[in-house]
Amino acid sequence: MDIDNDLLYLAETDEEYADKESWLTGLKETMKHHKGMWVVQSKSSVSKAQEEYYATPEYKRQVGIITEAVKQVNTLKNKRATAILRIDVWRTLEASRRKGNIQ
Repeated sequence: MDIDNDLLYLAETDEEYADKESWLTGLKETMKHHKGMWVVQSKSSVSKAQEEYYATPEYKRQVGIITEAVKQVNTLKNKRATAILRIDVWRTLEASRRKGNIQ
């Protein structure tokens, strides 16, 4: 196990992870904004206007962007979780070695 690299990876990806998480949140809020604008400008009832919005190319485009953002965030989250898990396993092994349970 290369714990130094895992620790370095976690330290180096803190800001990237935060940036991607906030980017994803912003994308979701932007989609809500676009939907709201669509509904306000529509001459239809609110429920019909919402359904019409879901049929627009803009909605489909936003879904694609959000899907990619979710993929990027989850990939980074999973890699970070794996690094944390390896560090935890290493810590457990080191504690066992100190107690003399493992050689």
